[in-house]
Amino acid sequence: MNLDKKNFIKALITIVAVCIIYKYWGNVIKCVCILIDALNPLIIGAAIAYVVNIIMRFYEDKVLYKMEKNKRTLSIIMSYGSIILVLVVVLVIIVPELKSCIEVLVKSIPSSFDVIQNKLDKLNVVMEDVSFDKVDWEQVINKIISWGTKGVGNTVETVIGYVSSIVSIVMNFAMGFIFSIYILIDKERLKRQILKLMDTYLNEKLNHKIIYTLNIMDNSFHNFIVGQTIEAVILGVLCISGMLIFGFPYAVMIGVFIGCTALIPIAGAYIGGTVGAIMIFTESPFKAVMFVVFLVILQQLESQLIYPKVVGSSIGLPGIWVFAAVIIGGSLFGIMGILVGIPLFSAIYQIIVNDVNKKGEKKGEKKSE
Repeated sequence: MNLDKKNFIKALITIVAVCIIYKYWGNVIKCVCILIDALNPLIIGAAIAYVVNIIMRFYEDKVLYKMEKNKRTLSIIMSYGSIILVLVVVLVIIVPELKSCIEVLVKSIPSSFDVIQNKLDKLNVVMEDVSFDKVDWEQVINKIISWGTKGVGNTVETVIGYVSSIVSIVMNFAMGFIFSIYILIDKERLKRQILKLMDTYLNEKLNHKIIYTLNIMDNSFHNFIVGQTIEAVILGVLCISGMLIFGFPYAVMIGVFIGCTALIPIAGAYIGGTVGAIMIFTESPFKAVMFVVFLVILQQLESQLIYPKVVGSSIGLPGIWVFAAVIIGGSLFGIMGILVGIPLFSAIYQIIVNDVNKKGEKKGEKKSE
């Protein structure tokens, strides 16, 4: 790079900016967090629109392709309607079964207390052996009142905090939902405006790199969402079928729940399986153990045969990097990090592979895998 006046000014501005950010790093982080909080509804809306757009494109291209008027409006309604319908069906299946399981658990509590009491009686643990004559009851009562007063204050503050958080989350999702509809209605015009801004303010080389990167990321996220959804449905169906064959209780409910949690890569099915094992344990501890064995075998078959074909091949990411993406993404951002980590790693992996192949072709080498 020639150090002319223009490049010198750019380098100077970069150095000054880095020094300012380093000096006021804490304030920079606070400003970024405030900005993210303010943009939360827009970020949520963009994420919702991206997922719904996959379904909407299917309706537009495969179902309503002959329509000319109101195709976009009808496809949006059908897309959101499909998602709401699936959620309602899942709730209708899960809630009654969960209610019956809780009823069984509540009914078993008295008998559990009887068992505990019998054990205590056998150990001669009786309350008569305890002497209460030397207890300062006034001091005990004052401590209880003091603790209760503090506890009520803390409880009120905690409840207010939870309520405000719930209200904030609901409001963000409501505004995000509305914003997602606007994005889907005008997505072509929004795309043209963004491309026009990029053409105006970015040079051609940088513009090409950004569009290239975004296309790879879009392809990676699209394939991951579709593949993970198909894989979750397959796992849920196999789980329901196997549980019905082996006579496990709550088969449909647990199978649907495991299918829903299987949307979380690798760990999701085990989360659902833990809940299922607890529910089955209320009826039969032996069946709960057998269910865990069944689920482990099913999960191994699924991870070896189904997942690589349905999800692994669609995102083009080797198994070792899928596992690394889950570990790193989960450690940094929890469940959301797992969901975003795999397609993000896939996009980065594809960009690196393409770059290596491109440079290898220039040197006459064999393509990388």
